[in-house]
Amino acid sequence: MRLDHIFTLILLPMLLAGAHGYFTNWIAVKLLLKPVRPINILGFKIQGLLPRRQVDLADRISDAIARQFLTEQDILNFLAQADASSAMRKLLVEKWEEKLGEILDTVPFINAFITPDKLHGIRDRIADAFARESDSFLRTLVQSLESKIDLKETIRRNILSFKVEQLNDIIEEIGKKEFGEIAWIGAVLGLFIGAIQAAVNVWYLH
Repeated sequence: MRLDHIFTLILLPMLLAGAHGYFTNWIAVKLLLKPVRPINILGFKIQGLLPRRQVDLADRISDAIARQFLTEQDILNFLAQADASSAMRKLLVEKWEEKLGEILDTVPFINAFITPDKLHGIRDRIADAFARESDSFLRTLVQSLESKIDLKETIRRNILSFKVEQLNDIIEEIGKKEFGEIAWIGAVLGLFIGAIQAAVNVWYLH
């Protein structure tokens, strides 16, 4: 067989099929994410799968997370186990110190009747009283949240507010290696198909 026949009947079909497989898979992977905004080509609207189906993805993901991964009850149980007493006391002491200076500046003659030690004593008594009742406050908070919390809608809203461009960049960064492998798998499959075509060509000539 002549050299030009070898190239035309064997090598060329394999090279063309391999290139076709590589670029077909490469384009398919790119179309998962881009273009972000729809573009019209010869009357066909082209847009990446992720940008086009962002609303559907937000619905599915939020539903799956709310039902199986992180439920409203999980959040309520977490709140119920919190150290409410220490948190309540710390918050009251911080707010007392923050607001006391404003009050003393507004009514300066208070210092003539109440010493700093007495003010601290009043602060500690109030903080201790609220801390003792913190468990009751937390139970009331949990009960009020039970009827108001909507985890699924919160997750859905956050997904929809996330910019598709940023999400695309994250996916491309994470899946860069896998995307390249998919393209090369297309090339290998294309070479295999090209080899079959080359074998058919040789068989036909003989």
